[in-house]
Amino acid sequence: MRILYVASDQTLPGSTGGSVHVHEVSRELARRGHEVHAVVWGGDDGPGDGYSVHRIRWSPPHRFFRFRARPRIASLIDRLKPDVLMERYYNFGGEGILAAADASVPSLLEVNSPVVDHPGSAKALLDAALVTRPMRGYRERLARSASALISPLREIVPEFARGKTHVVTWGANVEAFHPDRRSEARRRAWGAAPETCVVLFSGSHRPWHGVDTLAAAARRLKDRGDVLFVLAGGDHAGAATDFRGLHLGRVPYADMAEVTASADISVAPYDRTKLRSLELGFFWSPLKIFEALASGVPAITLDIAPLNEILRAGEEGLFFKENDPGDLARVIGSLADDRPRREAMGRKARERAPRFSWAAHAEQIESILKGLKAA
Repeated sequence: MRILYVASDQTLPGSTGGSVHVHEVSRELARRGHEVHAVVWGGDDGPGDGYSVHRIRWSPPHRFFRFRARPRIASLIDRLKPDVLMERYYNFGGEGILAAADASVPSLLEVNSPVVDHPGSAKALLDAALVTRPMRGYRERLARSASALISPLREIVPEFARGKTHVVTWGANVEAFHPDRRSEARRRAWGAAPETCVVLFSGSHRPWHGVDTLAAAARRLKDRGDVLFVLAGGDHAGAATDFRGLHLGRVPYADMAEVTASADISVAPYDRTKLRSLELGFFWSPLKIFEALASGVPAITLDIAPLNEILRAGEEGLFFKENDPGDLARVIGSLADDRPRREAMGRKARERAPRFSWAAHAEQIESILKGLKAA
């Protein structure tokens, strides 16, 4: 199939979860024999990793005006004549879905964030003040115009679209993320001895990622010379001032496989109280957990669905009480004290990883796209 994948506000290459997602999905679909054209923000057109990249801009250059990319997408549809179009959903996007509808091209809307408003949404209140609710109307128009949708959670799409929504799981690159990427040289650069238990957090450090909870837990363990905290992502780099560890700052995606495998524990301490939209359900794709599994590193996270369906308690990782630094410190300490148990969990994590791979995700998407093309 010839697939046009519209993710106009993402950049390639990039280090965010969105850019990683677009790259890996494009690459895996191309590896399955499809001709993939990814549409992303800025720069010059050119080849990706087995797929083509089309870079576009609009003015003003804010994501709010992404819909203005529609003429460019229409011209790409006219020139490339794709069999199907995919679009990464964004509130003010839709340029791909609507252009595909105009051209009678089947389309798939990839939903990673809610299309519906959560309780108490400020955006919903503003929309209601406009009487006709134009923002909700536009989002619902996209859901109606798409031939099908994919999402990790049906509850984040409008009820009328749930019948054509396929629930899929995201994943990790299980070839790049591998236990063999562990680097003693990198660990030494962090200040870790062979017996040190390195505890890793990776992410963009947004409030709902739970970094404050992790930092509070790390402070409780600052007197343990055998535990070192390494935080990847965020804007700050340098030694931590209030716990034993360091901030790496932004890390290129190409380096994250080695960073992850060089850790002994990965922590995903999400804080759902910091993001009201999570009241709809935990819709995030926990890339850091998938990448930890692939790297053979046990993970610690919340005992909630779907996280407790990805990890099994005592098998590939452990759970802690949400927003409870004391409990998180206790769980980290228990694994830091038991290296054989950590290593056994790491082996089970690696065994479980292929079911949460980008290759498995692409296989799911391929089946859906083939059905749309044949319809």
